[in-house]
Amino acid sequence: MRGYTFPVPRKLIKVSGLFLATLALCGTNAFAHDFWILPHDAMSKNGDKVIFELRIGPGVPGKQTPRLPGLIATFDAQDALGQQNVEGHDGALVIGHLKTRVPGATITSLTTNGAKITLPADEFEDYLKEEGLNKIVKARAENGESDQPGVELFYRCAKSVILVDNQSKGYDNVLGLEHELVPLTDPIKYTPGKPFVVRLFANSRPLARLQVKAELNTTPPTILRAITDKNGLVSFNLPMKGEWLFSSVDMDVSPVDGADWKSIWASLTIPVAEGNAG
Repeated sequence: MRGYTFPVPRKLIKVSGLFLATLALCGTNAFAHDFWILPHDAMSKNGDKVIFELRIGPGVPGKQTPRLPGLIATFDAQDALGQQNVEGHDGALVIGHLKTRVPGATITSLTTNGAKITLPADEFEDYLKEEGLNKIVKARAENGESDQPGVELFYRCAKSVILVDNQSKGYDNVLGLEHELVPLTDPIKYTPGKPFVVRLFANSRPLARLQVKAELNTTPPTILRAITDKNGLVSFNLPMKGEWLFSSVDMDVSPVDGADWKSIWASLTIPVAEGNAG
């Protein structure tokens, strides 16, 4: 299979025992790659302190996990005044915090260093199918590897949109992450049941033919799926307001020895229809 040309990882860490224990809390390792940041509170006032949780799991609500040493490569926030660092320290359940400083959207982004994990063949195949990575299922079958463990090098690009003073200007800014989900529908003006459009980017270029999931923490969880078009666009008719999680993953051959595949996971949390546009 012909793959993308990936840059050599800035930092590669082995999956630690603590990290594997955290994954075990979420069920099988195959579906524990989902990774997102959850702010308190996504609808804030100017000058409020916002704290962030890290969630890992097969989907919402996930399990809260601490900020592990070596995990985070970058943790920043972008607003109308520019970029600021999100402060935090290793070992804390509050993985970061910031003070809002201007009305409109504050977009936080967290990227991780690379970590490697080996999954049994059945778990790896199940996870590929769950995430819509049929190209990898096909490639493994063509190479006679379907019954072989999957050795994966994975990275995460997590975003969270905070809306300050009930204003949303800047919600659709593109940060230029390696993989990035960008909302194109104003979250404050959105009416449940109508199209909510999201675009998937790789280094600011649209990504086509990849699955995007939209999830809401209901009982049972609400899960919607769509495939990006040639412009990287997906549209969901979200049935209700709330803090929605959007996620997607792409995978291709690993650029480094010791791993078969490299995956990039993108996630986005955003409060939808929770403000009052009027």
